[in-house]
Amino acid sequence: MKKALLVLTLLTLSSNVAFSEEAETELMEASSDYVINLMGLCKGDAAEDEVAAEDLTQYLLTCINDELAVAYYKPITALPKED
Repeated sequence: MKKALLVLTLLTLSSNVAFSEEAETELMEASSDYVINLMGLCKGDAAEDEVAAEDLTQYLLTCINDELAVAYYKPITALPKED
């Protein structure tokens, strides 16, 4: 019985080490068209949420970066310029 517990303990410890060493996914840059599209969607959300004008920039950055994170893209630090 002691050997079985020892084996189970070792298996548990070794599997934890294996999972902790998984490589992280490298984030890619999102295309400017995709970011601009997200900005349009986030502006619609901001209108629905009645975001004040002085809070709009931060709201849009947070919204866009949340969507980029879900799709494994790098976050942005400034809003893109719309053409």
